[in-house]
Amino acid sequence: MIWLITLLIMEVILRIVLEIRERRATQMPGGFLAILRVIPLVNDFFPLPENRKEPEVGKFVAAHEEGHKKLHHAALRNLVKVIMLLLSLGVIALVIGRYGMPFWVAIIWLHLVAIPGRVIFHTYCWGQEFEADQYAFEHVERNIAKNALRNLVECEIPYTPIFALIYREHPTAALRRKKLLGK
Repeated sequence: MIWLITLLIMEVILRIVLEIRERRATQMPGGFLAILRVIPLVNDFFPLPENRKEPEVGKFVAAHEEGHKKLHHAALRNLVKVIMLLLSLGVIALVIGRYGMPFWVAIIWLHLVAIPGRVIFHTYCWGQEFEADQYAFEHVERNIAKNALRNLVECEIPYTPIFALIYREHPTAALRRKKLLGK
């Protein structure tokens, strides 16, 4: 039980450090969601807003979505989610069955185990987004792609890459543009 409390305290401290680092790097206010992201378990239920406004849907976005379909990203992403769900059930069964802990303790352990699991999942999703961007880049004119990525950067709330990796399934628009255009 002491490990559980220690890990929860470490999580809160690391999330506070991450929030402070993010606020300083982006000069954006954290608001109420910043407080919710620091509280263990609560942060699992409040997604990070990604955009200030919705980006324009044009040829690049359509080609990007077509890339997701052609590369079967939805099915692969759902397969990874099912695998992670089964691993989650395994963690709960292990904590309850093997160690005889109550269900609420199993949920807290699952939350802690899910942190690196979420980062791994986000890394996988980012790879799919980069693949779909590359597909779209190959199927539209370069100027259309540049304009679409510029529009996405303008519409997106600017997050640092590490912050985005912790909280988002999509890479930042700046990373996507840099990967595709080298800028």
